[in-house]
Amino acid sequence: MFEVNDLTKVYPGGRGIQGLNLTVQAGEVVALLGPNGAGKTTALQAMAGWIGADRGEACWNGVSVADRPEMTRPYMGLMIGEPSPYLYLTGYDYLRCYHKLYPGVDEARIRQTLELVGMTKHQDMKIKKYSTGMKQRLELASVLLHRPKLLMLDEPFSGMDIEGRREISMMLRGLVAETGMSVIVSSHQVHDMEDWITHACLVYEGRHVHTSGIAGIRESYAGVEDYYLHHLAQERRGAAV
Repeated sequence: MFEVNDLTKVYPGGRGIQGLNLTVQAGEVVALLGPNGAGKTTALQAMAGWIGADRGEACWNGVSVADRPEMTRPYMGLMIGEPSPYLYLTGYDYLRCYHKLYPGVDEARIRQTLELVGMTKHQDMKIKKYSTGMKQRLELASVLLHRPKLLMLDEPFSGMDIEGRREISMMLRGLVAETGMSVIVSSHQVHDMEDWITHACLVYEGRHVHTSGIAGIRESYAGVEDYYLHHLAQERRGAAV
């Protein structure tokens, strides 16, 4: 179980995230939703322990991610921020740089993971020739190599065409179903995730606004997009008063 309690990180000028509370059980997929600048990336960085929190904490099975990274990071796959693979390497060699970091990851696992993300036919191409979507797929492969229990993804569909987004979405859905992996994913492509997320967590202007299970959303709204737009409009009206 991954648990986030009152997680707060505020930068000068007020940007960041305040009072984030979240519980993610095995096999659950939480969509972190909000407009640009809402605090989604900061929230993921703080949850992952990449940046220090001003208040609150994130815990994996009761162990603080920030205080005990050696006990928590092996269970996590973190794809946060812009992809930045080494451009002079091939896709295959890039993943070989990672496999020594993870016990049990061998050459066969590298090939399996490249196939999983649809990059086998591009594995011997220099990364500098990759499209943005191909770089996204390779970065995703790098965080899946060790088969993490918890995956954190920041805009994983960025730069992908419609077909690519659908392929990766279906792949992730399959992994969750097969392995019980938990996922926290921020994305503007709500419609690509709507049929496989279990919860939606809304943030707006650095504040945690609302979290709801997909069953409750479908009882009251036409879909996750309507749920998102409804609460976003409420927040904007409140700010205008």
